[in-house]
Amino acid sequence: AAGLRIFFAVIATYLLAIKGVLLIGGLLLSWVCWRFYRDLREFNSVEDLERVGTNEVGEGSENKLFGRALFTILLADVSMSIDNIVAVAAIARDDTQLLIFGLALAIAMMALFASVIMKIMLRYRWLSYGGLAFLVYLAVVMTYDGAVELELISGFGAGGEV
Repeated sequence: AAGLRIFFAVIATYLLAIKGVLLIGGLLLSWVCWRFYRDLREFNSVEDLERVGTNEVGEGSENKLFGRALFTILLADVSMSIDNIVAVAAIARDDTQLLIFGLALAIAMMALFASVIMKIMLRYRWLSYGGLAFLVYLAVVMTYDGAVELELISGFGAGGEV
């Protein structure tokens, strides 16, 4: 996971110099936010079903379920690596030192505190929604700044006539 984050960070620093990438990144982060929201809702409904004692999972072989779970974990790891890098790159912008610091902090926190963070987020669900709100904010800012950069819209206080 750390290797993926480093790889994507190197690519992100080069890509952010290209016009329009900020807009595309903002749109992609919006999609990640939507998926995250759906996953949060699905998790809540699964937990509610477990409390009642029902299970909607159909019958299937353990190997099939294991393969599906493994694929989901790999896909989630790549997805989280990308959205982590996009979020750190959005905050850091042109500040390479801040990008490196943010990336190192994210890797260290996930390596050292992943299970603790997971337990806290399961216990206090509002933290997940707070994180989602922050990602939505970043997606909106990135999309707006990318549109201004491409001159699709005029920015507030962009030096032009108001």
